[in-house]
Amino acid sequence: MADILAKDNRLPMYDGDFVQVNGIDEIKQHIIVALNTFYTDWLLDYTKGIDYAFGLRNEEFLEHDCKNQILGVEGVTSLINFSMKFDRKTLQWVITAGVKTIYGKLEINETIKV
Repeated sequence: MADILAKDNRLPMYDGDFVQVNGIDEIKQHIIVALNTFYTDWLLDYTKGIDYAFGLRNEEFLEHDCKNQILGVEGVTSLINFSMKFDRKTLQWVITAGVKTIYGKLEINETIKV
């Protein structure tokens, strides 16, 4: 299965066509999209996404929600490690995770501004 590459919120093109991504890169892209989808932001399903605002008050809930988003991506088999830290100066969550997929292991290092 293949997906269209999204890079820096853009869809790059090569020779007039979209660039495709597949395998472990596709799974990584899906994880990053899941972690950057804020609760109620997706027009087609308002129940999707992570409630980072509530997570500022309840970090355990947020950690559980982020782990579930990662594990809910098709092709992800398990989490090897997971950590979240909130930077109060920049108001950003820094999420790092080791993820086991059907294609092998990958590392996620994602910064999310709230």
